[in-house]
Amino acid sequence: MYKDELEMLVKFLGEDLLKEENQKKLQELVFSKIKRKEDFQSVNELLKTLESYDLRDFLYSKLLESYFSIFNIIYEKGSLKYGDENYKVTIDNETFDSLIELMDESEINGEILFYLFSDDLKKRVEIIHQLISGRSRKEWNEEELKSFVKNLKPLTTSFLELLIEKGKLKSEEIMETLELKNKKSVSALVSAIIRNAPNDKEKLIFKDDDYICINEKYRSKIFEIRNKS
Repeated sequence: MYKDELEMLVKFLGEDLLKEENQKKLQELVFSKIKRKEDFQSVNELLKTLESYDLRDFLYSKLLESYFSIFNIIYEKGSLKYGDENYKVTIDNETFDSLIELMDESEINGEILFYLFSDDLKKRVEIIHQLISGRSRKEWNEEELKSFVKNLKPLTTSFLELLIEKGKLKSEEIMETLELKNKKSVSALVSAIIRNAPNDKEKLIFKDDDYICINEKYRSKIFEIRNKS
């Protein structure tokens, strides 16, 4: 969907998209909305076909910004920033194809993704250890997800639906949307999700810095289950 939107903008505006007055519209219509693996893949493939180097380079940097923002990592001018740390990085389209595939991996969060780019060997080894440890958890099948969702209480269901819609939210945003009294109420909802899930299954939600996030691997599956119920 967003690939078609971007393709139309490129067709009609071309390098005029580089102008400041068009960049805000571009961000609002396309890059602020890309959240799904399939959308990143289709837009990345489109960018590979563009003849204008300046336009392709600019749009590609915006796509990288959108991707890393999902993991609460700031990408700007060839640098990644997470917390107080930052790295200079070079990411070509083919490497980005591999990064997009990581969206299916439930163990990947902002910290893990960021330190994969680290020059510090110790940190990279620690990250690999985290990934290996997470492999012991089993995937959910559709019937298990259906049963899990069906057994949730109404407020917990609303909480899960909110995360499916937004992808990630801060506690304050959840409190405001669900009209909760305090952060303890949010923590209770998180605990309810975790408590109702078998211990050997992959996490459906997790904390990443200040955000509570849905596991992207199961986001669309749970969305489909809720729409059918």
